[in-house]
Amino acid sequence: MIKTIIFDNNGVLTNSDSMDNACSFLGLDKTIFAPVWEEMAKPLDKGRLTLTEFLKVVLEYFGLDKDLAEFRRVHLGSYARKEDVIKFAEKLRLGYEIALLTNFGDHFDECNENWKLEEIFGDNLFVSCKMRMRKPNDDIYLKTLSDLCRKPEETIFIDDNKDNIETAQKLGMNAILFTNLEKLEQELGKYITI
Repeated sequence: MIKTIIFDNNGVLTNSDSMDNACSFLGLDKTIFAPVWEEMAKPLDKGRLTLTEFLKVVLEYFGLDKDLAEFRRVHLGSYARKEDVIKFAEKLRLGYEIALLTNFGDHFDECNENWKLEEIFGDNLFVSCKMRMRKPNDDIYLKTLSDLCRKPEETIFIDDNKDNIETAQKLGMNAILFTNLEKLEQELGKYITI
C-alpha cells in the first residue's frame, strides 16, 4: 500500500534555465560547459562548497574574469516554480504523505523563500547539501526512508533523472520518470487513485 509520494525538486516541481543562463553569461558553448558544470556541482550538492565558492571554481576552471556577484545573481534568477505540478502535489497531500528529496546546494533556502515548499511538504524537505549526501547514491534514499519511517514499497519516487529513478527501483521503491504532468498523472494512476 502506498503511503508516501516523494518528489524531486528541480525539473519536477521547479525548473531552471541555470545552465543556459550561465552559458550565455559566460559566453561558453553548452556542449563543452554542461559536463564540467555537472561534475563540479557534486560537491555543491553535498554541502562541501557554497554556491559562491562553486561559481568561483567554475570561473577559475574556464579562466574567465566575470563579476562573481553578477554570476550568482544570474544563477539564482534562473529558478521558477512549476505551478501546475505544485498544485498537483498539494492535491495528492489530501490523501498521502508527500515529501521532497532533492540534490541542491546551500542556496536552497534562499530559493525556497520564493518557492515556499515547506507550505506543501512541511518538515519533509530532504535536501542533499544538508544531508551531506546526494542522489543517485543509495545512502540518501535510505536515510529519507528511515526518517519517514517508510518501507521502500510504501513509497513512490518521482524524478526527471533516469539514474535517480534506477537507484530508487533497485532499493525497492516504486518510481516514475517525470517528463510532464499529464504523463505523471497517468503513471501515478497505476499505483494510486487520484
